[in-house]
Amino acid sequence: MGTNIKRLIWLIFIIAVALLMRTGFEILFGNYSTTHSVPQTLIIGIRFVATIIVILIWIGIVIRAEQTVSKIPWLILLTLEPFVGLGLFLTFGRSFRKSGRYLEHPKTHDGKYLTHEPTTDFNNPLYTDIDSEITDIYKAAFNFTNHHAYINDSEVQVLTDGANKFPKLIEELKSATSFILMQYYIIRTDKIGKEVLSTLRNKAKEGVQVYLIYDAIGSVFLNHSYMKSLRQSGVNIVANDKVYFGFFNTRINYRNHRKVTVIDGKSAFIGGMNLGDEYNNRTSKFGYFRDTHLLIKGHAVLSLTQLFFRDWYYNTGKLIEDEMYFQSQPVSASGLVQFVPSGPDFKYPPIRNIYVKMINNAKHSIKIMTPYIALDQQMITSFVVAAKSGVDIKIIIPGIPDKHSIYAVTKSFIEELLEAGIKVYFYQKGFCHAKVFIVDDNLASCGTYNLDNRS
Repeated sequence: MGTNIKRLIWLIFIIAVALLMRTGFEILFGNYSTTHSVPQTLIIGIRFVATIIVILIWIGIVIRAEQTVSKIPWLILLTLEPFVGLGLFLTFGRSFRKSGRYLEHPKTHDGKYLTHEPTTDFNNPLYTDIDSEITDIYKAAFNFTNHHAYINDSEVQVLTDGANKFPKLIEELKSATSFILMQYYIIRTDKIGKEVLSTLRNKAKEGVQVYLIYDAIGSVFLNHSYMKSLRQSGVNIVANDKVYFGFFNTRINYRNHRKVTVIDGKSAFIGGMNLGDEYNNRTSKFGYFRDTHLLIKGHAVLSLTQLFFRDWYYNTGKLIEDEMYFQSQPVSASGLVQFVPSGPDFKYPPIRNIYVKMINNAKHSIKIMTPYIALDQQMITSFVVAAKSGVDIKIIIPGIPDKHSIYAVTKSFIEELLEAGIKVYFYQKGFCHAKVFIVDDNLASCGTYNLDNRS
């Protein structure tokens, strides 16, 4: 299906939904007005105020510095169904950077939370001796995020499923003597969840400082009695962005998707796996659950420590800067390691932009694993140009979906990619949740970022 046809179908769908909403609204309002006395002046006043608000929002959307295609659905919905469109926009469409939560936490802006991290000097011979097309990518990431590019002092071990990750995680947690920082989008109080959380409880009782962040929406089914017992044992716990009332609340839309653990500033974990039995292949819902996580040791752990305390500050108002948490030690290793955070708090999406640069710089090959695909036009163009330049591009996506509606979006991009000469493979053993991006076999990215517009 061509891109233009896909867009036309989406526009027709949006128009149909808007018209159905308008019809339903008029029927409900008509039924209400026949059984209740509603002053005509009140009706006119409500419609007038709503119309003015919609016009102002419409103008604001038009002048936004973003791609036109992302504006069109909101503009159509607000035009055809201003009342419903207004409610949806105020819930899902507003900018996080203009919210009170962002403005009230100035230390999250422009890397101000990086109080213990070095500044990267890319004129240092250590960096200039490396291929400039490689260091240019790290330089761009540094300029977007202010996160240091660690060189020859950090090592990364790849963990390809829960059987590799969770035993190492528990082993590292049990070795903690000073502090543990843990953050997950999804935490379940199932078998592996309780195994990890009980380790946190035991370490807290031993006097280790334990901090835990979970996302209030991603971890909505947590056993709160169990979490209460963790707090009583000395674990410091924060729920990221609790939602008490969903309507007109951007907290519904903007969530924290990170999966980070730091132990004593010496080792850290980051990647695609949340804390739950499906990630450890203890449930057969999707067959074999394929994911990728990283174990990091060395100076680069400092970046994840800073990033964790940035999220702790966002949720508590307290930025922890005690020296005891910033004693990372170098290890003997070669290569560059850099952490690139992304989110609605950035004016320009760092990871997405770095991926575009990686695609454009590719000379030989690009290898990708991603559970979801929803590409903007610039990224599609970069892929097409790279493929037409002779770059061998291979993408692995799930053969078994976890969410059928999102899977339909993923598959809608396949034909265009195939037409450009890009090879797309379906992972058949189970569900593939890994987020991996490899260029020319000498530069790789792995984390929690999906290859879609929402990430």
